[in-house]
Amino acid sequence: MNWKLPNQLTVGRIVLSAAFFVLLGLYEQGAPAGRRLLVAALVLYIIAGITDILDGWIARKWNLTSAFGRIADPFVDKVLVVGAFAMLAGSNYAFDERFVCEFERNLPGWLTGGMSSGVQAWMVVVILGREFVVSAIRGYSESQGQKFPATSAGKIKMFIQSVAICMVLFQLAIYSPPAVGKTLAWTIVVRIAVVWLAVIITVVSGLAYIGKARRLLRSDGKD
Repeated sequence: MNWKLPNQLTVGRIVLSAAFFVLLGLYEQGAPAGRRLLVAALVLYIIAGITDILDGWIARKWNLTSAFGRIADPFVDKVLVVGAFAMLAGSNYAFDERFVCEFERNLPGWLTGGMSSGVQAWMVVVILGREFVVSAIRGYSESQGQKFPATSAGKIKMFIQSVAICMVLFQLAIYSPPAVGKTLAWTIVVRIAVVWLAVIITVVSGLAYIGKARRLLRSDGKD
């Protein structure tokens, strides 16, 4: 493996991801350390995002690209995002009647799925399914000699997903017990809206990749 700076940042992001998942897994609603765990997780996620931007920029600017970086960088991104959504759909982020404000308690069940995070299990399935489909399409296209780079839709998807994860962590941390009675309704609305937007963008970007793959295959004379 080429141990140049971009690859070092990528490996560092793997370590940050592991620590991030541990923090999310340790969180319990109402626990004294709950807020600190979420704040620490949010800081780690932001640092991981910064390293993701830096390693690509450094690799392109100083021509330090490598096969490891091309494979590992997007892989780590997917693990971090999909893993974050999966953790936020865990039982430790489900509604606890002791810590739910009146506004959130009265929201339609389908909107939140009974989750304080707003992330529902089916959303994780959609996000994971999209990644499987796009990876399969990219692998097949490139095996046929067709380049299949990331699209703007995919980059927007990644950005919105990251915003959703940060917003969930921020909202839960700031308005976690014992401050639950002071929860502002608009912060709940924003958190739920961003989570749903992330899922919608995920589906739209997946369809965009499928459409692009069909055009590439048709241009190559394949059905």
